[in-house]
Amino acid sequence: MQYLIEHGFHYIVVSRKRKRDFDEEKSILIKDIPGQSVKVQKVIVEETGEVELYCHSQLREKKEQAMQDSFSEKYETALNSLHTGLSKKGTTKNYAKVLERLGRIKEKYARAAQHYEVTVVPDDGGGKAISISWKRVEKANSQATHPGVYCLRTNLTDWNEETLWRTYTMLTDLESVFRSLKSELGLRPIYHRKEERVNGHIFITLIAYHLVQTLRYQLKTEHINDT
Repeated sequence: MQYLIEHGFHYIVVSRKRKRDFDEEKSILIKDIPGQSVKVQKVIVEETGEVELYCHSQLREKKEQAMQDSFSEKYETALNSLHTGLSKKGTTKNYAKVLERLGRIKEKYARAAQHYEVTVVPDDGGGKAISISWKRVEKANSQATHPGVYCLRTNLTDWNEETLWRTYTMLTDLESVFRSLKSELGLRPIYHRKEERVNGHIFITLIAYHLVQTLRYQLKTEHINDT
């Protein structure tokens, strides 16, 4: 990034900052499709002069929420198993050992564990654990509180929100192109040995791709975004 800045290049990249911010009241709608809408909020960073574009995608929100729910369910199941084991014969009840097992569970389900407060209650002597309780306390400005939100950063300060977002999404389309060429359109593997046959193979694949793109364009004009 420093190289791009020093040599005067323009860039639009995904920000790796963990803190998620998004103020819906300050955002604008740039993609108005039921279930697939996208809203963006443009922020000027005074320290760097960059633009941060906070984007909220309904499709991404559904995906991230489903993932978060799955992680939380598995984490709570593991905590419940550890808790119920304290009242069963032959299971570990030593307080230090229980904390150790709890640490391993938190490490395994780290994405969910950060949103929970877990309490292990020892007996009067402090040698054994008698119960485990937990409550969900969502970490502020995280995926749990802002599902579907991601941030772009750029030094193109004179571009509007929609132009920035649509320029960035071109990368997604290009990645889709390469996946399509390498898979269903059969660009590879190439079994030919003669150059003219290799060229013919690639040429037919590209013709097929142009047909696919024509179909996708016609579908998008009807607000059909299937791939």
